[in-house]
Amino acid sequence: MEPHDPTEFKDSQIELARDLIVKEQQIEYLISILPGLTNSEERQEDAIRKLEAELKAEGEKRKEAVKDRDDVLARLEKVIRSIQRPR
Repeated sequence: MEPHDPTEFKDSQIELARDLIVKEQQIEYLISILPGLTNSEERQEDAIRKLEAELKAEGEKRKEAVKDRDDVLARLEKVIRSIQRPR
C-alpha cells in the first residue's frame, strides 16, 4: 500500500474530524430525548411515593376482597352442611 500524498491525508483528517463531530452531536441528541432525563430527582421520588401509595391502597383492597371471599365461602359451607340428604 502506497502512502497518501500530504494533501489527501490532510483532507481525510478533516473529513474524519467532521464525521466525529456529527456523530457526537447525534449521540448528544439521543441522550437528550431519553425518558426520565427531564425529570428532576425530586419529581422522580414524588412519582415513586405516589406509586407506593397506590400499591398500598390496592393491597388493602386485595386484603378486603380475600376476607369477603373467605366469609362467603364459610357461609356457603355452612349452608351446604345444613342441607340434609334425602333418605
